[in-house]
Order: sequence, then structure tokens, then C-alpha cells
Amino acid sequence: MIALDIGGTKIACGIVDGATVSHYDAVPTPAREGAEALMDAAWALAERVQEAHLAAGGAPARRLAVASAGVIDPATGLVTSATDAIRSWAGTDVGGGLAARSGLRVSVLNDVHAHALGEFTHGRGQGRESMLLVAAGTGIGGGLIVNGELLLGANRVAGHVGHVDVAAADGLECSCGRRGHLEAVSSGTGIEQCFERATGVRLPGGEISRLAGVEESLSPAAREVLGVAGYSLGRAIGGLLNALDPGLVVLAGSVVRAGAEWFSRVRAGVMDSAMAIVADTELELAQLDNAALVGAAVRALREDD
Repeated sequence: MIALDIGGTKIACGIVDGATVSHYDAVPTPAREGAEALMDAAWALAERVQEAHLAAGGAPARRLAVASAGVIDPATGLVTSATDAIRSWAGTDVGGGLAARSGLRVSVLNDVHAHALGEFTHGRGQGRESMLLVAAGTGIGGGLIVNGELLLGANRVAGHVGHVDVAAADGLECSCGRRGHLEAVSSGTGIEQCFERATGVRLPGGEISRLAGVEESLSPAAREVLGVAGYSLGRAIGGLLNALDPGLVVLAGSVVRAGAEWFSRVRAGVMDSAMAIVADTELELAQLDNAALVGAAVRALREDD
């Protein structure tokens, strides 16, 4: 099956067979050019991937699985809500637009929901009944699997972990426009902004790794910012453990590369927030490299059953 992962900065594509992604390719997202230009770019990439697959002796794809940024209604393939990271993305009929371009049956799922489903089915979640994925990158998203099924929620926004309140973010504006949310201190963007407020230094290129570097050489300011980010994330996860009781928590996204000290602060936050009965819930790093592509394909196959 051919799968696309449409994000605010990158569109990725590959041929998915179980947990294996072959003929992987990616292009920058033309985020400022609007929805039609983006779908043109996505299908052009998918065609290139499919041509490579056919040239290698593969069979033609009959299905297109899509993981996409934004709030997605999987039943219709519509983007029901989105930030301005992709111009005019809200209201886009991704399923219909890509079906018209490709002539294929198209399945569409939110990108973090797809990531969770992929990791649950073919990664850390294998053999479990339930799992919470927390993806900390530019923003913070999540996905909850219960009894093997992805929880979408009444408005298809279940898993927005970045929009729970934490004390460290009190008064800080979140990307959603509200104040006090976890994203403002624990997302990649939030960490960079907190570092700039603390030091007056702007991190070139938004590189979180510039904060951590070699852990032994962390500046006191960087250590404090990363510590607050990790601890606040842990507090939020602890609260979610109390409310949801998943069998496993998996951490994904670029922020998890911030280092062992950051991870220890996440664990400390969990222990300080979670009730004793759930405090020992396993907390692991994600396993799959292209989980959103894998999860989008899993969802499409389930729709065929």
C-alpha cells in the first residue's frame, strides 16, 4: 500500500507492508501555497514513489493511506479544524482531492493518531491492550489506544495532550490561543521560546539539540529550561495515567532527543503526579521510524475488513 504523511514542514511517502516502509521519499510542504498546491505536491511525490516500486517489480497500489496534520474526520476525509501552519488547510477535502488525482480509494487519519496506531500495531504496543502515545515535537499531540482501538473522541480531537494545563505555563500563550497549556513550555517551540525569554538568545534554526548538546556542558539556563519542560510533561502524563490508566506510555517526537537528564525529569514529573497504583506504568521511547505511514496503512486495511 502507498502511504503519505502530510505535515506542516514535510510530506513523506513510502510503500508500506506491515512495519516495513520501502521506497521512502520526502519533499518540503508547500505550506504557504494553499491546499490545492499541497495536494498536487503530495500526489506528485506518491506517483514518484509508486514508479520506483513498479520499477522494482512491485504490484500497482490499489489503496492510498494518508496521515495528515489537522483535525481529521476519518469517515469523510475532511480537515475539520487546523492551525495556520498550512494555509487554508481547514475545510480541505483531503480524501476527495487525492482520490480525484490518483483514482485510488483513499483513507485519511490525523498524523499523530496514525503515529499512535502504527506504534501500537507494529512497535512498542505489540501485545498490549492499551497504549498512550505522547508526541512532543513542534507541538505536542497524542493518541490513545483502548482494547486495540484508536480513540478519536466526539470531535475527533482526542489526544491533544499539549493542551492540558500545567503550572509552569501559567500566563503563557499557547499555539491554540489559550494560556497555561503544556505546549507553551514542553514542546520544541515552547522550549525555544522559554530559552529565549531566560537568556535573550534565539536558537538559530530552531534546533533543540543546540540546547542540550553534550549534556556535561549544559549551561545553567539550558538545564533549567529543559528541566521544566521535562518535569511539566511528566506531570501532565501522570494526570493522564490517573484518568485513563493505559498499559503503556510511549514518547515520540524530536524533543525526546533532548537527552537523559530531560528524560529523568519526565519520570520525576510522572512520579509526583501519578497515583501510586499507576505510577509504575511503563514509559518507553517510540520504536518505529515512520510510524505515521505505518499507522495510516493499518487504518486503511481495517477499513477494508
